[in-house]
Amino acid sequence: MSGWQFGLTDVLDITVVAIVVYFFLRLIRGTRAVQMLIGVAMVVVAYQLSQMFGLFTVEWIFGHFFSAFMVILVVLFQQEIRRALVRVAVNPLASGSTPTMAMLDDLVESAFSLVHRGWGGLIVIERETGLRHLFESGVEMNAPIRPDVIQAIFCPEAPMHDGAVIVCRDARGGRVVAARVLLPLAQVTALPGAFGTRHRAAVGLSEESDALVIVISEERGDVHLVEEGQMGAPLNRRELHRALETSLSSMLYMQSKPADDASES
Repeated sequence: MSGWQFGLTDVLDITVVAIVVYFFLRLIRGTRAVQMLIGVAMVVVAYQLSQMFGLFTVEWIFGHFFSAFMVILVVLFQQEIRRALVRVAVNPLASGSTPTMAMLDDLVESAFSLVHRGWGGLIVIERETGLRHLFESGVEMNAPIRPDVIQAIFCPEAPMHDGAVIVCRDARGGRVVAARVLLPLAQVTALPGAFGTRHRAAVGLSEESDALVIVISEERGDVHLVEEGQMGAPLNRRELHRALETSLSSMLYMQSKPADDASES
């Protein structure tokens, strides 16, 4: 061990690997990839045991398995890899403007205006990960975030009521930039059977990006906020406003809370 040296390069090397492993584990937390990773670990242990006890046939089988190990990993974790690559593609213009408290008020009012009408809806809030690639599946537009605009889009008789609307922030706070957008669906097992396609679409997009999705249920009249593949409990007006404020806190202007913070619907 006298010739072994530990320098700054080694520290940097270990740090980079530790960061990559940390973000990978954080990415797969709460997903099916955890069970698949445990399965891969069990295969590795079985291979080591076959070598230890001289089980040549088992060792030969596992040896061929590991010869194509990288390809197998890509197939097993294709969803997580795609999700990570999408999150790397950060929208360079996203940090140029900041959502205002007025934008949050408009989002809350728009969501509960649909509840009042008994209509369902999906409102996607773009954050750092750009969602431009989704615009092609819908209709691009440039409209203010207002309850009457959202109602006009999600009215059951309207031609664009299917799908989601995407909201981006700008110098004026925020705009509806696309409607009738198709979202990727989560796995059927990701949600209980009581939730339908609209909720699966919200979870599916939040698994692949850092977007926030407000889901308004047409059947139950519930409003949920979906983030990082997780759907929270039903929210009232004040709870939704606080949840949005918390999730967007890194981008919010330092403003005083609205005076109606003490009131609840």
